[in-house]
Amino acid sequence: MRASLIFLLFLLLVGCTEPTEPRFQIEASFYLVEGKIADVEGSSEVNVRRSDFGSLQLEFESVPDADVVAVNGAGARVQWQLVDSVAGKYQPPADFAGRTGEAWFLEVNTADGTSIYSDPETVPPPVALTDFEIVFDQEASYDVGRERFIPAFKLLVDFQDPADRTDYYQWDYAYWEKIDVCASCYGGQVWREGSCREVGSGSRYVQRYDYYCDALGGCYRQTVGNEFQYGQDEFFAGQAVVDRPIGQIEFIDYGGLLVEAVQYTITQEAYAYGKVISDLLTGSSGLNATIPATLDGNVRNADPEGVQVLGYVGTAGVSSMRRFITRSETTGTPLPADRQIRPEPSVGAFIPPRAYCSGDGKTPEKPRGWPE
Repeated sequence: MRASLIFLLFLLLVGCTEPTEPRFQIEASFYLVEGKIADVEGSSEVNVRRSDFGSLQLEFESVPDADVVAVNGAGARVQWQLVDSVAGKYQPPADFAGRTGEAWFLEVNTADGTSIYSDPETVPPPVALTDFEIVFDQEASYDVGRERFIPAFKLLVDFQDPADRTDYYQWDYAYWEKIDVCASCYGGQVWREGSCREVGSGSRYVQRYDYYCDALGGCYRQTVGNEFQYGQDEFFAGQAVVDRPIGQIEFIDYGGLLVEAVQYTITQEAYAYGKVISDLLTGSSGLNATIPATLDGNVRNADPEGVQVLGYVGTAGVSSMRRFITRSETTGTPLPADRQIRPEPSVGAFIPPRAYCSGDGKTPEKPRGWPE
């Protein structure tokens, strides 16, 4: 039942690739708990969400009022705090980091009395990245939907795989851009008191109003890759790995780009779970593939008769590297885009408000690695 349900979940989430009309409806709500307990400060997080089957389109609601605690093998307990109410994201204190060889699990208690726990996992030793390159390709890939080649920056990493053990990897990346506009309102709406609103008669013929950020020292927006890259050392055990692709960033705009490549070493169980999801999302296993038991995950409801709980909370050793590049006219030709800023007009003494440099990955703090 659990495997079939989560299979439906991912089919609905990625239905935009090949739209499929569902022929059934599942009404039983469930919790989805996903995250990592890592050995580097600032790298641990978990998302706690609950499904909403109000229609055939599956959606998730964040769970912003959960009590989240990480527990290690010695019984030490670390309280986590909500950091993003929209995503239901929780993180431990800023100085928290698991240690290689430590066993950790997560306890999540929700307001409705559901008690959720993950199976303990031992933190694997990290495998260090030795190099990280960003290579531009004007025709990096072909997008069938857009009927065009996509210019993009390919992300390539090097590392030395240890010869004395079997390792399992997950790769991810994130990037930061400095932005001037922190909010845009459409259809005649204007930015007031933290949101786009209709004020007075408005004008539905106005395409867009853009609002500058309120961080006068600069606002930076982070974007996470989410390309679901997994691998194991079956084919390169003990060897130096060179130019391993971990994703690509489309060339959309000019300006500075700070990119972080992240290499996680994870457990065999986390790899098996993540690889199945990766294959489902990329379509490499096909829609008629056998649903493996690994989709069972490692989170449970303490009450077997209670609401169903899906997901995985694993441990990870982390290695990362950052690189900064400047995108300019000499780089190549970016994708077509409307790059014109369209501010709301000032009228008399009225000056349009500025939008918040916060939320949705935005921060006024200059990220580490951004040049002075």
